[in-house]
Amino acid sequence: MDGNKDDALKSLKIGKDALDAGDRARALKFLAKARRLDPSLPIDNLLSAAAEAKSDDRSVPEPSPDSKPSDKPSIRQRNPPAGSAAAASSSSPTAAAGTYTEEQVVIVKQIRKKKDYYEILGLEKTCSVDDVRKAYRKLSLKVHPDKNKAPGAEEAFKAVSKAFKCLSSEESRKTYDLVGSDEPVYERRASPSYRGGAGNGFNGFYDTDFDADEIFRNFFFGGMPPATTQFRSFNFGPGMGARTGDQASAGFNFRMLIQLLPVLLILLFSFLPSSEPVFSLSRSYPYEYKFITKNGVNFYVKSTKFEHDYPDDSIERARIEERVERDYYSVLAQNCRFELQRQQWGFIRETPHCDMLEKFQSTAAAA
Repeated sequence: MDGNKDDALKSLKIGKDALDAGDRARALKFLAKARRLDPSLPIDNLLSAAAEAKSDDRSVPEPSPDSKPSDKPSIRQRNPPAGSAAAASSSSPTAAAGTYTEEQVVIVKQIRKKKDYYEILGLEKTCSVDDVRKAYRKLSLKVHPDKNKAPGAEEAFKAVSKAFKCLSSEESRKTYDLVGSDEPVYERRASPSYRGGAGNGFNGFYDTDFDADEIFRNFFFGGMPPATTQFRSFNFGPGMGARTGDQASAGFNFRMLIQLLPVLLILLFSFLPSSEPVFSLSRSYPYEYKFITKNGVNFYVKSTKFEHDYPDDSIERARIEERVERDYYSVLAQNCRFELQRQQWGFIRETPHCDMLEKFQSTAAAA
């Protein structure tokens, strides 16, 4: 009996220490053991305090009677606030997209909110043509769809191009200043189109024969389209290729025709008196038979009798190979110029046609 009392006192002491240390489960366990060993001990208040604290602290599970006390501290994991993850994901909308910056989004929104052409370009009505050109150069590079992937960049690019086209022409600018941007007769509700087309105007003004890409090419590249005749391996990428159908015919103006005239004359005189070219730089029907010049330029002919008509060491064969290499050089040089222009404005990094041109020049010099 005395042994039970001693054990009861030991359990009572352990229970009190555990209660003071905040270990409610351990305290409740040893206080209950002390009560079993010696029911006469006055521990009702301690049992009530331990039981009440344990019911409030739900993060600590109640140990089984047979479990042993652990000397290792328990690790409690804290869950992050519910709104923190959402706040982190929504703090930067451009971080999720990863394709455009906040500055690009802001400038697109600012341009799309404005309706007046002067406000779009950030100019006063007393501005000069040079001011209009400077403003267009700056804004068009910032909102061009090849460089700005923010939502609405195409519409903003079209608005900037349309404003420049109107204000850079003295006649159209006078008409615009006279009519005003809020005139009801010019408000059309046709949806704007980045590719251009009659009847789809920004503010409904100066919309006929409009192509934003053509304006950009004329301004930065002098209006010359990429050289793709009989050389189909090169592509400028989205937004810069030549238009087809009604859009291309609408964009083919007198200035482009004048610039293309020398090239057309060279091709015309090169192929006379034959009605069709003897060769092609790319394989396409009926040019399906491949030959290689002495400097390694591939060309294709349409007849199996080519070697019979133009023997290997004949003057005629040498002239044809000279024309092949001249045309090949011309195509590479023109595409190289476009690549350098696009690299200068940050649209591309690599210049494959310039590399091909340099390699061809080295081969020809070595020969």
